[in-house]
Amino acid sequence: MSVPAGKRGKSSTEFFHSAYKLNDSITQLLIRDFGIRSISRDLKTFTHCAKMSKEDRENFSSICEKYHIDVEAEYPLWIIEHYRNVILNILAEMINNITQANTIYPDTMDDLKLRKTYQWKAIANCYQLLQHFQTAIRILPVDVNRYAPYVDMINKEIASLKDWKKSDNKIKKRLEESINNTKEQ
Repeated sequence: MSVPAGKRGKSSTEFFHSAYKLNDSITQLLIRDFGIRSISRDLKTFTHCAKMSKEDRENFSSICEKYHIDVEAEYPLWIIEHYRNVILNILAEMINNITQANTIYPDTMDDLKLRKTYQWKAIANCYQLLQHFQTAIRILPVDVNRYAPYVDMINKEIASLKDWKKSDNKIKKRLEESINNTKEQ
C-alpha cells in the first residue's frame, strides 16, 4: 500500500528529481525556439506562400541555400542558437555539479568542503539560468507569462539544493565530534 501523494514527505534526493525535470522542461522549450510563435523555416513553404513560379523557386532556393539565408525568421537564427547553446551548457554543468556533489560521501572535512563546493556551483548554475532567461526575454519576442513556470522550477531547484546543503550540517557535526574525540585520546 502506498502513501497518498498529499501526505508524502520530501525525498532526500528531491534535488535530483527536480533537476532532471527542470532539464527536460527547459530542453523542450529550447527545441521550440524559446516558445516563440512557430515560424516555418522551410524554404519550400516560403516559396509556396510567395506564389513563385517554379523557375523562380528553384533560383531563389539555390541562392538561399548557397549563402545560408534564413528568409522567414522575424529574428536572427544565430541568436536563438546562441541562447540555446548557453542554456543547454549551463543545464549540463548543473547536472554534473549535482552528480559530483552527490558522489562524495564526506568522511573528512576536506571531503565535506569539496561536496559543498559542488553544491554551491549547482546553485550558481541555477542563478545563471535565471539570468540568461531574463536576457532572452528582453531580446526575443516572447510572452513573459509563459516563462513563469520555468522560473518557478528554477527557484524550486535552488531551494532543494540549499536544503540539501543544510542537511550536510549533520555530517559536519559528526565529523567535528570525531575530530574532537580523536584529539582527546
